[in-house]
Amino acid sequence: MNSRQDRWVTSARRSRSAALASLLILAAAAAGAQDGKGAPAIEPEAVATVKRMSDFLKTLPAYRVQAETTTDEVLVAGPKIQYGGTIEATVRMPDRLRVSAVREDKEEQQFFYDGKTLTVWLKERTSWAQAPVPNTVGEMIALVRTKYGIALPLDDLIRDALRGELLKDVTAGIVIGSGRIAGVECDHLGFHEDAIDWQIWVEKGPRPLPRKLVITTLGEPSQPQHTEVLTWDLSPKTDEAHFTFTPPAGAQRIVIAEPPPAKPENR
Repeated sequence: MNSRQDRWVTSARRSRSAALASLLILAAAAAGAQDGKGAPAIEPEAVATVKRMSDFLKTLPAYRVQAETTTDEVLVAGPKIQYGGTIEATVRMPDRLRVSAVREDKEEQQFFYDGKTLTVWLKERTSWAQAPVPNTVGEMIALVRTKYGIALPLDDLIRDALRGELLKDVTAGIVIGSGRIAGVECDHLGFHEDAIDWQIWVEKGPRPLPRKLVITTLGEPSQPQHTEVLTWDLSPKTDEAHFTFTPPAGAQRIVIAEPPPAKPENR
């Protein structure tokens, strides 16, 4: 790509980001003008689409979802670079989960949940760790977040969407329009929170599945993004062995460390 094309692509991306930000700001301003209290502006149609998606996900007894990801990283020296990755999660409600995550710059991680324990398998290190956890997927995800500081890949989708909590920190939201993801017609929504903007594409029709997610971090001047394009299998073939970890010969057991308590702020 020559320098002119480079400048055009960069400019186009900035224009799309600026357009989304402007729409969200205008929506918030309009809501404030309507009620005089500066109330959050979340379009009812956007809320209804997210609710329809969450309600549909709650009906699924089992599913497998694969995400092709791209993640921007801002280097200490300043440049922004991008890494690709793949995540695959198999869920059998209410108490089975297996997740594998691979990214270009990181080692592969696998997570096995059998309703009683969560096992983390680090294949390149031939090391594994295990901890007792609650007996439902949602409670397990919540505990490992708070106790161990571990965010499982796709945990926002698996837990927050099922609990109807995707919009809990949203201050503005709009329906941007329609779009096609991998040939699937979708509703394209945009939302704003204090530190991030995020967009989601939800399949139209009787299967309102999330098909794409883009998260933009607002605190960095370069506004790095994380993108997930999702492919779904709603009838996965699994057995108990799929969710059970058996350490291979020679594997080393390690401990899942708890993060140190936060230091109190100086006042």
